[in-house]
Amino acid sequence: MTEQPVKIWIVEDHRPLREQVAKMINLSSDLCCEETFSCYDEMLPLLRSKQFPDLMLVDIQLPGINGIEIIKNIRAMYPATQFIVFTISENRTTVFNAICAGASGYLLKDASFDEILRGIRLVIDGGSPLSGPIAAMILDAYKQPAPSSIDSGLTEHELDILNYLAAGVMKKEISSKTSLSVSSVDYYLRSIYKKLQVHSQAGAVAEAFRKGLIS
Repeated sequence: MTEQPVKIWIVEDHRPLREQVAKMINLSSDLCCEETFSCYDEMLPLLRSKQFPDLMLVDIQLPGINGIEIIKNIRAMYPATQFIVFTISENRTTVFNAICAGASGYLLKDASFDEILRGIRLVIDGGSPLSGPIAAMILDAYKQPAPSSIDSGLTEHELDILNYLAAGVMKKEISSKTSLSVSSVDYYLRSIYKKLQVHSQAGAVAEAFRKGLIS
């Protein structure tokens, strides 16, 4: 049986850009941009009928509800949807608020189409794509560890997985390196998210740096 393409929605108020990105996505047989919207209100009829995408590209600065609130709202309704922020904003507070809200990736709008496609596939595979300046910002912000990491409650397996994530290792590779099944890696990831009170791999790595759990 043929695998279904990944369902993607785009929320971007600049029409030419969202149409261009949607067209580019639809050239890939494994991806399908089903819907594009200029704002949250345009999505409401589909959301009310319980239709959700697998992944959403979301701008931050939108008419009405901003992208961070969109992520929070949809995560509350359908936690399985993954989010990549797609914006011009390099504001540190915006970046961290987006990651804390549950964004799995953060790409700047000057990213090439190839970078966007790689980012989408990285999220599908369990990764966290970050544009270069954003990755540098996160690492810089978390250079100074919190006073104590003793009470993190993380197990040895969980700390190993966090270190692999920080090194950019994908879930399947982590499974191979740790002799754990992919489902076991997923189990440990969910436990890590709960203990660190985050919603994504990017958030977990950032919080682990902040707490001094990894370096």
